[in-house]
Amino acid sequence: MTYETKTMEVPVAIAERVQALIDGFKAKEIFKAERKAVVNNFLAMDGLSCEMAVYSLPQAELLDTLRFVYELSGTNSKFITNILIQSRENPKKVLSDAQRTAAKSLLFNLINDPSVVSAMKEI
Repeated sequence: MTYETKTMEVPVAIAERVQALIDGFKAKEIFKAERKAVVNNFLAMDGLSCEMAVYSLPQAELLDTLRFVYELSGTNSKFITNILIQSRENPKKVLSDAQRTAAKSLLFNLINDPSVVSAMKEI
């Protein structure tokens, strides 16, 4: 049996848009896999080790992990939303000490939330 493949010419703009969608999907899956590994490591630690690890995260990793866990938890915190929006609009801006401390505390609390633990098992 022989199969013949037919190709179709597509306008460049459509092909570029489709490729952008594919690249975006791949990037999102890579991000999820990386954050899942980080969160699983946190969940495997005892409480004190987990808290120390969360408090030692650099800002970029803290915000990425906070975003991932926040979406998993399904909570609705205006404070977290504001921090994440602010960091997305201006990624170079350093969080204030109060924002950073609050973000770490919220991340630690969310990691220990039962809804996150069950959501991690489903992923």
